[in-house]
Amino acid sequence: MKIFVTGAAGFVGGHTVRALLARGHEVVGLVRTLPDASRKASGAVYVTGDVTDAATLPPEKLAGCEAVVHLVGIIQEVRSKGQTFEAVHVQGTRNVLAAARAAGVSGRFVYLSAIGSDASAASEYSTTKARAEQAVKESGIPYTIFRPSVLLGPDGEFVHQMEDLMRKPPLSPFAPPFVPVPGNGKNRFQPLWIGDLTHCIARCLEGDASANQSYEIGGGSQVTFNELLRAIGRHIGVKKPLIHAPMPAMFAAASVLESVLPVPPVTTDQLLNLQRDSICDNTRARAAFGLDPLPFEQALARVYAERRKE
Repeated sequence: MKIFVTGAAGFVGGHTVRALLARGHEVVGLVRTLPDASRKASGAVYVTGDVTDAATLPPEKLAGCEAVVHLVGIIQEVRSKGQTFEAVHVQGTRNVLAAARAAGVSGRFVYLSAIGSDASAASEYSTTKARAEQAVKESGIPYTIFRPSVLLGPDGEFVHQMEDLMRKPPLSPFAPPFVPVPGNGKNRFQPLWIGDLTHCIARCLEGDASANQSYEIGGGSQVTFNELLRAIGRHIGVKKPLIHAPMPAMFAAASVLESVLPVPPVTTDQLLNLQRDSICDNTRARAAFGLDPLPFEQALARVYAERRKE
């Protein structure tokens, strides 16, 4: 099968492209700029384009593709560059859907959303993801939507962010003898190994049972934010007490940072997301894709084992 993958040079995109190639598929990867040789997957074809600019997505770029895997998303807005949740998640998804219809894609449209996506959610990240999901459902193209928890991989942004928080928080002039934690740290995550997600993406394209379905996916175990930070600290050799900052104070600080910095280290929208759990029931994904997700400790150990190989 020939598959069009957006965000093909990103963390999730790179792993997805390689997983699809390994299963014998052809891949056309959409990237904003062509990646260097170290980030290219052997066998993939890369084309340039921007999901927020429909003019860069002519039908010929999707010529012959039977399916689309749409992975582009942001966790923080950069308004100076036009990278807003509305532009990327909602309009970007509509643009890719329009390009798929114009190219005659009739197979599957796979969309990567997130746990907590809801039209009534507190955070704009979650509400725009929900609106993108709705656009996918109303497109007329058979779809599969995945809603993962936080993703773990050796090159994943989340792990790097947590390592920075443990070692030296952004904007801090020195490494403090403690780790600042927003809130009480008792909110729960179900971290998912990147290979388990790409397994499900590839499997969903190889049968019709998952057409027009949505799946929440998490790892094999749940951890609190406190437990997650301590586990990462053990792997990187950082042992500091966790000092919990009241959420009202964090929101006030984030609001100030947003007013003076183009890319603040934390935003009010991210804090809104952090106040809720990111957990799910894997029963449907297990049945549909034979998913047997790695528990958190095993997935984290694999992150650092694969880094040592590099």
